[in-house]
Amino acid sequence: MKLSAESLIAMAFPVGMVLFGATIFGIRFFRTRRTAKEDPELLVLGAVSRSLHERGELAATLGQLQTVHEKLVDALPFGLLWVDQKNQVAALNSMGRELLGVKPGVVGLDTSFVLEPFPWLLEGLHRGPGPGWRCEGANAEGAMKRWRLRRIEAPNQVGALLSFEDITEQEAEDRRRQLRERFAELGEMTAGVAHQLKNGLAVLKGHGQLLYRAGHVDVSKDLLDEVDELDRVIQKFLQWAKPLEPEYSETNLGEVANEVITEIAKRPLSHGRTLKCEGQGRAMADPMLLHQALLNLLENACQATPRGGEIRVVVEDGRIQILDQGPGMGEDTLLQMLRPFESGRPDGTGLGLPLALKWINAQGADLRFEKREEGGTRVEIWW
Repeated sequence: MKLSAESLIAMAFPVGMVLFGATIFGIRFFRTRRTAKEDPELLVLGAVSRSLHERGELAATLGQLQTVHEKLVDALPFGLLWVDQKNQVAALNSMGRELLGVKPGVVGLDTSFVLEPFPWLLEGLHRGPGPGWRCEGANAEGAMKRWRLRRIEAPNQVGALLSFEDITEQEAEDRRRQLRERFAELGEMTAGVAHQLKNGLAVLKGHGQLLYRAGHVDVSKDLLDEVDELDRVIQKFLQWAKPLEPEYSETNLGEVANEVITEIAKRPLSHGRTLKCEGQGRAMADPMLLHQALLNLLENACQATPRGGEIRVVVEDGRIQILDQGPGMGEDTLLQMLRPFESGRPDGTGLGLPLALKWINAQGADLRFEKREEGGTRVEIWW
């Protein structure tokens, strides 16, 4: 049977497609066999190259994360100590190193060696995670400070995390703030009581003078002496209760201190004691209030210093220090003595230090007491 041209063309198309496909398959087959013989090593090297590239990217990312982590930890306003499971210092942030006076090189060293000067910190590491606590301990210079610590809960694989911060000044300021609030409350009450007592004493004084004129000298003298003593106490009460309106000016602190020393030197309580002023300085202050405050503080220094002792007043810009040679008084004793009407002397009114603190605070300054290593107390006024 003779096929038409159209039929031949129709049959030739699928046959041609089959042949074309077979040709393509053959070419790819031979290429695959050649590649399979040549590429095993190249394939391995390519895989290794890709793995190293991925690891490099991961290391770079981890390095960036570590840098960010270190910067965040160093920005913390308190010390943070990390001790690993081998009891070695794994990390100590910037504030922690500053508080303890150590260098970054302590990382990796044994914890007991690094923290030997700070037993209060070693003790904190043995506590369990939970609420924070407060304790006393020496800092890098050996000065006793108040610390707030907290053991932070962490997985066992991490080790121990401990935060710590110096709260000495914060606690002292809290105590002073509480005292100022108490002064304000008691001041209002004291003013009224003092005025009433003053009126009664005026009547008693008048009767005492009448008795004196009538010839009852001994009785009137005892009465008038007692009235004068009570009047002196009432004047102190009124001074303490009186609202203050400081008049600021640039004050020569050395000049005021020398004036007070001259005045104190005339009083019996300074006899047998050497008082001197060193240095010069200025501050924006009320000269009258500062004079009164220094007078009270130097009186206390004279009473604390034994005969033959020395009291130095050291002046610089914005600061006055009074150094005595008494038994020494720190912030805890100060807290008690700053309470109104609580005196360490039988004949005291308990208002000397409270008044000094009030007059100092009124002119934008503050008062600090601390024991001196060589003995005695350092009283510091600073603006």
